Amino acid sequence: MIQDIQVIQSMIDTMVGIPKFSYPARQNQAPKPTDEFAHVRLLEEYQVGIPALEVVSQTAEETVHHIRSVARLRFRIGVVDTDGLPSALIMHGWTSEAMKALMIESGYGFIRCFPLSNEDAKLEREWEYRVGLSVEFYVERLLVQTNVNNITALSVSGAYYDISNTDEYLMNFDLNP
Repeated sequence: MIQDIQVIQSMIDTMVGIPKFSYPARQNQAPKPTDEFAHVRLLEEYQVGIPALEVVSQTAEETVHHIRSVARLRFRIGVVDTDGLPSALIMHGWTSEAMKALMIESGYGFIRCFPLSNEDAKLEREWEYRVGLSVEFYVERLLVQTNVNNITALSVSGAYYDISNTDEYLMNFDLNP
């Protein structure tokens, strides 16, 4: 989701101290930055655990539920830099106080960050130095809000037979008529 990428972009830009240092990867017709930069791509998202049902509000006539689930997100961050400082800051800066404040504000929690294979070795010699990082986060997703009409009145009718004889017993009662 684009919102996920925007949150990670703000964290990366804060870590390296350069506004608009990062941008979403794989944009059509996007101009390539001339200076150092990082691109962010969401690789996968999967559910962790069982979704939780939460009662948000309840009246005599209606109950409102939210179904929430924790998602684990894995991002690929590609960093193009000259001296290696931005990539080092991104690799090691996730537990700073500024990042903790951003995570609390955004609702995203850091799990881990690790380097990917040496990407510049795969490219031609004229290309720039690149560092690839894999970063994992968790976030709580609101999946569904449901409004359920409560049962306010109930009428029960029935009949049963006694096994020892053929007498029929009728039952009728009303709750909250």
